[in-house]
Amino acid sequence: MKTEFTYNEAERLEALRQYQILDTEPEEAYDNLAQLAAFICGTPIALVNFIDENRQWFKAKLGLDVPEMPRNVGLSYLCQEQRDVVVVPDALADEKLAKNPVVTSYPYVRFYAGIPLITPKGYMLGTLCVLDRVPRELSQQQVEALVALSHLVINQLELRRNVAEVARITEDLLTQEQKARATTEAAKNRIANLLESISDAFFALDQEWQFTYINGQAARLMQKTQNQLLGKNIWQALPELIETKFYHEYHRAIAEQISVEFEEFYPPLNSWFRVHAYPGRDGLSVYFQDITEWQQTAAALRQSEERWQLALHGNNDGIWDWNVQTNEVFYSTRWKEMLGYADHEISNHWDEWQKRVHPDDLDYVLQAFENHFAKKTPFYVTEHRLLCKDGSYKWILDRGQALWDKAGNVVRMVGSHTDIADRKRAEEELKRQNRRSQLFAEITLKIRESLQLDEILQTTVDEVQKLLQADRVLIFQLWADGSGTVVQEAVLPGWPVVLGQDILDPCFQQQGYVEKYRQGRVSAIVDIEQAKIQDCHRQFLQQLGVKANLVVPILVRENIWGLLIAHQCATPRQWNSFELELLEHLANQIGIALSQAQLLEQETRQSQELARSNAELEQFAYVASHDLQEPLRMVTSYLQLLERKYKNQLDTNAEQFITYAVDGARRMQNLINDLLNYSRVTSRGQPFVEVDFQTVFDQAIANLKFTIEESGAIITHDPLPVVIADPSQLTQVLQNLIGNAIKFRGEFPPKIHVGAVKEAEETDELLPTQHSPSTSLRASPLSTVPNEWLFSVRDNGIGIETQYAERIFVIFQRLHGRSKYPGTGIGLAICKKIIERHGGRIWVESEPGQGSIFYFTIPEKAGKSA
Repeated sequence: MKTEFTYNEAERLEALRQYQILDTEPEEAYDNLAQLAAFICGTPIALVNFIDENRQWFKAKLGLDVPEMPRNVGLSYLCQEQRDVVVVPDALADEKLAKNPVVTSYPYVRFYAGIPLITPKGYMLGTLCVLDRVPRELSQQQVEALVALSHLVINQLELRRNVAEVARITEDLLTQEQKARATTEAAKNRIANLLESISDAFFALDQEWQFTYINGQAARLMQKTQNQLLGKNIWQALPELIETKFYHEYHRAIAEQISVEFEEFYPPLNSWFRVHAYPGRDGLSVYFQDITEWQQTAAALRQSEERWQLALHGNNDGIWDWNVQTNEVFYSTRWKEMLGYADHEISNHWDEWQKRVHPDDLDYVLQAFENHFAKKTPFYVTEHRLLCKDGSYKWILDRGQALWDKAGNVVRMVGSHTDIADRKRAEEELKRQNRRSQLFAEITLKIRESLQLDEILQTTVDEVQKLLQADRVLIFQLWADGSGTVVQEAVLPGWPVVLGQDILDPCFQQQGYVEKYRQGRVSAIVDIEQAKIQDCHRQFLQQLGVKANLVVPILVRENIWGLLIAHQCATPRQWNSFELELLEHLANQIGIALSQAQLLEQETRQSQELARSNAELEQFAYVASHDLQEPLRMVTSYLQLLERKYKNQLDTNAEQFITYAVDGARRMQNLINDLLNYSRVTSRGQPFVEVDFQTVFDQAIANLKFTIEESGAIITHDPLPVVIADPSQLTQVLQNLIGNAIKFRGEFPPKIHVGAVKEAEETDELLPTQHSPSTSLRASPLSTVPNEWLFSVRDNGIGIETQYAERIFVIFQRLHGRSKYPGTGIGLAICKKIIERHGGRIWVESEPGQGSIFYFTIPEKAGKSA
């Protein structure tokens, strides 16, 4: 992959300096690229390495403890010599490399692979390299991936040189950003609507245990309003949960990053809840159900078992009385009726019972008899299935009490059968509901945490296949002509695999099925052979080995995207409402995921467009700084030369014309310089460091020394703090504000005071707030946002009318003519952009003739958030 190099060491070093990357703080983007390189190649060490004049400096490092190395140490010189990808499988196999210090000592390199980092102009700035302490080989795909990552490193560097938006384009970009936010908000609303539609109660907690979402069902069960809980810490809002099972299980889920499921009684609501909690990157998602009624039923059943010992008779149960010594058994009429038999159809013998017990249940039932006979259990109690006359099995609660003789031998046992088929069906339905809720929650969680469609679709077909015990479950993406492709499949062994196949059902388009499915059609065919369908459709399904199928549409914003299909291939199958409802819910989830993916793709395209626009702005800045300024300097120089050479030959008008032309060229040059300064606030800003504001103040005063002396200005200040900021930009802000206070002075010498207040400090001084009416300079108490410094610059100048308080921060906006007050109208716009880069705010309070106060804030941790 030879790349054309431009090699001149002085030029290369200058190119490296222009990126302003050396000795900067670690950045997540570069660290992620190093980690990804190590992951792809399976190595413990990865470096993003820039080669300076006498050293190799590591912008990102994984598995290495030193921040830099001498330039003549290591193997990166191989990339410079060969000007290509370098892979050294085993350094000890090369006599020359085996003597390199990084091979013979820390970090004891045996394997090395390096990719040169080459700028668009052909300068090699350094390498992206992976290393190992054991020999290793790389595949071609791994090398290509490393090359792609090296391009991403260069892209990160190029982003540093992008010029920020100028005024005209800034407004367009802000509009695009607002649209993107609206799109994201719409997606969030759709997810919220989904969570409101599910039957389970749901709430989400962030990493600080604060409620971030509560659906309506959760609010009803908890007997709280959403406003009472949103943004509140769960342990503060519901202190009765502390040290309960809820508290410990939630903490266990977060600590171990596992999902938890439990049932617990909640005394304040006198209710039982079944809880499923799922940890995520942002906190914890909790689904829960009120199972109080179910628990009461279970408790009642336990009580009934105890009462049964006292009142065996007098109920509707089937009674049996077993003579253990003769194996004769009395079966009551009710006992026989439960199984569908008349009284004379069953003889009174032990075998009549034993042969009807389900084979899967017989062993543990007989073991229960043995345990009771051995007096290991006080009663004999089992739940098992008995064969009915019609060939079906019925669930029976079987209970009994043995009688022993004096020798300790069992002589008799009396018991009863209770029909618990309805309860078992309810339990099975509850299990299915739980499985459905869990599957539904897992897929919903995947959609909330990521948009990995392949993973979501694969999870869907796998879990549905297990839950329905279907022979095949697939997701079929439709095309406009009625054909389509199977994009995911879960199929049992022995049945045809159709994943990835392009399929065309000849009847599909003819019968208008596409439009029917778009309108919400759901198809459930019990028996393909007997179904009233077109012969061509029947033949098509038979080719796939289908005996029964269930089909639901996947809609994306009311348009048909595809189908979620379950196939039964072994035998016909009767589909129930639970199975149909499950597929419909999951199809809706898939539609939501697809819709979000489309929105994400659209947002990605917009981001790419923003990057392209930034590149155009960079070119504009270059033209403005070179192609425009040079002609202006030429015009100014030749006009001044013309004035000096022909001074005595020109009349007064000509001299005045030359003066106007020179002044106009200089003003245009000042305007271009200010515009460049405005555009470079973000792209050319220095890293935030800890800086003493007193130093910033002194530098600004030094820069304005002659202006201050000329105007006789008196400048004072409060004790000034240490902040985290870009010192040069902060100096520019203070210099602009003090310079404006001197420029727009009244009849008296300027008096200027710089103030600073911390968030929680008490102050006797009354100052206007950001949004208070500016009818007075002492309108309301000073107010700040927590964790920030509020600075002020007060003057006794000409003041500003209220309606212009916001306009003055807009680029090119002037309130006075140039003849009265010089300037380009960009200075305050630059101040605003610098303060916003620091995460702060800037505003003015003023009254004509009474002076002005300019406020700006700097967050206490601006450097960490910038």
